[in-house]
Amino acid sequence: MSKKKMLLMISPLTPIAEEFRGLLSAEYDILLTDDEEDGLQILKRMREKISAVLFDLDIARDNGRSFFQAVHQNTLYVSIPVIGIVPRMPTADDFACLDLGVADIITPPCDGKLLLKRLSNVIRAKDSATFYEIERMLQALPSNIFLKDADGKYIFATHYWHHLDMHGGDPNWTIRGKTDPEIRKDKENAIKAMESDRAILSTGKGTRYVIEINVDGQREFLELIKEPVRDDDGKITGIIGLINNVTKQQFLKLELEKRLKTDELTGLFNRHYYQAYIPTVLKEENFPICMISADCNGLKTINDTYGHLVGDEYIRMTALLFRMALPESAVVFRMGGDEFFVVLTNTSEEEARRLIAELETKSALFQIRSQKLSVAFGLSVFCSSSDDLTACMEAADMDMYENKKRIKKPMRVASPAVHAAPSPQGEARQIEIGNP
Repeated sequence: MSKKKMLLMISPLTPIAEEFRGLLSAEYDILLTDDEEDGLQILKRMREKISAVLFDLDIARDNGRSFFQAVHQNTLYVSIPVIGIVPRMPTADDFACLDLGVADIITPPCDGKLLLKRLSNVIRAKDSATFYEIERMLQALPSNIFLKDADGKYIFATHYWHHLDMHGGDPNWTIRGKTDPEIRKDKENAIKAMESDRAILSTGKGTRYVIEINVDGQREFLELIKEPVRDDDGKITGIIGLINNVTKQQFLKLELEKRLKTDELTGLFNRHYYQAYIPTVLKEENFPICMISADCNGLKTINDTYGHLVGDEYIRMTALLFRMALPESAVVFRMGGDEFFVVLTNTSEEEARRLIAELETKSALFQIRSQKLSVAFGLSVFCSSSDDLTACMEAADMDMYENKKRIKKPMRVASPAVHAAPSPQGEARQIEIGNP
C-alpha cells in the first residue's frame, strides 16, 4: 500500500495537467477527474486522505465557482487547501477566486522542486491554521492538552496552571521549547515527568498516573495521560498528553479510604484496618514488637446509669488518653465496644511498661459525671517472625483479663514463648480517672 499523500486534481487532461501530474507524482498519489461534481463526490468519500485539491480555474469559472463555495462553507473540508491552476498568467477574474477560499494559483512553466515546495507550504499553512483553531477550541475545556517533541520539549499547551514558573506572569512568556524542569515549581514532579517521557520515547508505550502538587499554598492532584506520537513511517516524533485536575475526586477517595480504616466514634484505627496493618509490620527491622490489649472497666454500669451517650464519651476519653500518653509511632486500634489494641514497633518490654505507667499517670486528668475512668491493660512481646502472632495477641488479651480480675495483684507480661513472665511488683493495673 502506497504511503504517499494524496491529491485530487479536477481538470481536463490538458498539457498543463499532464505537466503538473508528472512533476507531483513522485511525492503524491493523484486522483484525476475532469468533472466538478465527480470531484466533489470524491472529496466527500476520501476527505481524510486527500491533502489538497488542484482545480482548473477555467472549469471553475464555467460552473459559477460553485465548488469553491461548497468546500469553503463546509467545515469538513476546512483543513484541505484548494489550489487553482491556469495555463497562462492569471487574470483579475482568476485572482478573484482567492476571495472564495483558493489558497494559491499556480501557472506554468513550473520547476519541479519549486512546485513541490509551494504545494507543501500551502498544505502546511492550512494545517497550521487548523491547528491553532483547534488549540483555541481546546482551551474551552477544563483539561490541559499538551504536545512535546522528541526531546521532551513543549510544542504547545492549552492551559498554563499556577504550578508553572512563568517568570512573574510575563505576558510574552511561552511554554514552547521548554522542558518540565525548566518551567515547573514542583521540581520532584518535573523530574518524574521527564523520566516518564524518556520511557515513552524509548519504549513507545503510553502511561497514566496521578501526582500530588503542593505549591503556592495549594494541594492539588493531577492525572496525566501520555501517549507517543508517530509519523507515517511509525517513528516516534513526540508525545501528546492530557492533564486532568482530579483534586476533588482524589480528596473524596482519600476520605473514603480514611473512613474505611478509621473508627467513627474515636478517630482511631478500626478492626478492619488492623487486619491489613499487622502483616505490613512483621518485618525483622520492626522487632521487638510490643502489643498492649486494653479494656475499659465498668462501661455497662455507666451505660445503665447515665445512658449510652455518656458511655460513648467514656470511650472517647480513653482514646484521648492514648493520644496523650503514647508516642506518635504507636498505632492504636479500637477493636470494638470498649476494647483497644496498641502496636509498638521497635519497642522493648521495659519501654512498653514505662508507657503503660505514663497512661496511668495521665489518666488522672479525666472523669465524667463523677465517674472515674478505669482501664485494664495486658502486655505481650512479639520477638521475631518465628513467634506465633495469634498466640501473642491472645497472650495480651489473657493478661489484660487476668489484670481485670486481680485488681490487687501485679501485672503479668506474657509472650507466645513464655505466657507467664512475671511483672515487677507494683499496684494493680487498674486506672481510675479523677478530677484534673
